[in-house]
Amino acid sequence: EYAAQMGTAGPLILARTDALKSEGMDAALERLRRFREAGADMTFLEAPRSVEEMERYCKEISGPKLANMLEQGETPILAPKELKRMGYTMAAYPLTLLSASIKAMEESLARIKEGTPTDDIIAPFGKTK
Repeated sequence: EYAAQMGTAGPLILARTDALKSEGMDAALERLRRFREAGADMTFLEAPRSVEEMERYCKEISGPKLANMLEQGETPILAPKELKRMGYTMAAYPLTLLSASIKAMEESLARIKEGTPTDDIIAPFGKTK
């Protein structure tokens, strides 16, 4: 499936720019264009601040694109369907599961400390073995 989508079976070259924050959108897009010209398989624009910036990136830059869906970050969190419609190829959720796990652990520990049952917030035993 990877080879069909990416046109290669080899390693993926992902080129990232953080230029948006320091140099603006035009400079960031120019870097991304150059990355593609140099042979990058996929590009990643760090921290677009609006849906309009995300759409512009997808419209103006060719090839596969990565969306970084970091809750409480600068980029709007969009549904996978919306990202795909916009032109993103891949979406990363780098802290979602970790953050959800921490929150669940904190709640579990608080209940244990209070002596409150945890049956309603834990996975069935069969899923954990």
